[in-house]
Amino acid sequence: MEKTQHSEKLLLRKLDLLLRTGKLLMESAADTSRIMRNMKRTAAYLGLPDEHLHIYINYNMLMVNLSDSEHSFSKFQRCEKHGINMTAISAVSKLSWRAIREDYSLERYEEELENIRSRKRNYTSWQVAVGAGFACGGFCIQFGCDWPAFLYASIAAILGFRLRAVLNELGSNHYMNIAVAAFVSTLLAWASAFISTLDLPAPLHTLFHSDTPWHPLMACALFIVPGVPLINFVSDMLDSYVQIGITRAVNTLLIVVAMAFGIALAVHVCGIDNFVKDLSMTPHHTYLEFAVAAAISAVGFSMIFNIPRRLLWVVAVGGIIAVCTRNFVNLGPSNHNIGLDWGP
Repeated sequence: MEKTQHSEKLLLRKLDLLLRTGKLLMESAADTSRIMRNMKRTAAYLGLPDEHLHIYINYNMLMVNLSDSEHSFSKFQRCEKHGINMTAISAVSKLSWRAIREDYSLERYEEELENIRSRKRNYTSWQVAVGAGFACGGFCIQFGCDWPAFLYASIAAILGFRLRAVLNELGSNHYMNIAVAAFVSTLLAWASAFISTLDLPAPLHTLFHSDTPWHPLMACALFIVPGVPLINFVSDMLDSYVQIGITRAVNTLLIVVAMAFGIALAVHVCGIDNFVKDLSMTPHHTYLEFAVAAAISAVGFSMIFNIPRRLLWVVAVGGIIAVCTRNFVNLGPSNHNIGLDWGP
């Protein structure tokens, strides 16, 4: 009897470790195929027979069941806090391989899994906010703004991003926090446009006057754009995880709606009268400036995703290649640029 109870207790512990592994991946924004792959690899390490193991993955709930002709054991795990943590995703994958290769004890696996879960992020809250803000400024350059406007877009985005983070920490509604952050960022970008109308002394005028004062309104809230959830939605749908893919799609849609609501409310409150109807978004910078802005944006957004510091230069190079290639194909003589002029 005691032996049976011990075996059941050990089995439940293994199922718990399996669920905790999946939870960490889901809450770090891994796609469903990766979660399933890592959970099955972890199950192999734990000695759970694949033919008797059933794994169910949903956006807010994970379930595992181990059953044979005589017994059936099920456990559930709720996933509550969804963020983006590429370092954690990579670390869990490496842990599952290492546990198999080195034949980890359950205690050692649990300890390392907990270390991954509780590990401090690679960047402080303000470092992430500054990175995200300058990333939005980099996009503003790609939209055709000048460098003073880059600064204004960045400041508006930094403060909006930090405000959303504080509201999230206070526990208020996630979508409402997005709307508030978009509203405040747009409001600050609108206020910054009036700096260029001031009669500043010559040195200050050179530094702070912008010939493109309205461009920051288009870029100041881009830190909210749900790129990773959208990519995961597409990935899940292509991998036939339709149910969770639809959930991710709805979440993405709600984020976009909240963002649009905050921006639209700010535009209405500020009384901005269709400023975009004659606003050119064709950039006329040198390719060196394109490259600098691309590197800033790529590095800034990767900080949100908690990319390891040692890989930031790789991300920067990737951003430069992507943006400069896109601009060379898109731009050309028809808009007084260098390129193939093939359009978007």
